Amino acid sequence: MELLIESLEGDIYLAYEIEGKHKSPLLDHHSTPKTFRSLEQVREYCSGDRYQSASLLQATAYDEMCGFNDSERNSTVMNLNWF
Repeated sequence: MELLIESLEGDIYLAYEIEGKHKSPLLDHHSTPKTFRSLEQVREYCSGDRYQSASLLQATAYDEMCGFNDSERNSTVMNLNWF
């Protein structure tokens, strides 16, 4: 299982579990997507789970400043060497 972390608005992160083609968000006790304030917070929350890899998905600087359409999104994916 893989862990994908998506960076939103600078200090808001969502985390997803990816198994094959299935992507599901980590949920809180109200069954809503859990938000994190830092990568370290995600790492601590997921430290006991068995993930094979972790990646960070974030928008490019151009997308952050100028905006984008869904079809034009230029995200970068960075491997995090956590596991």
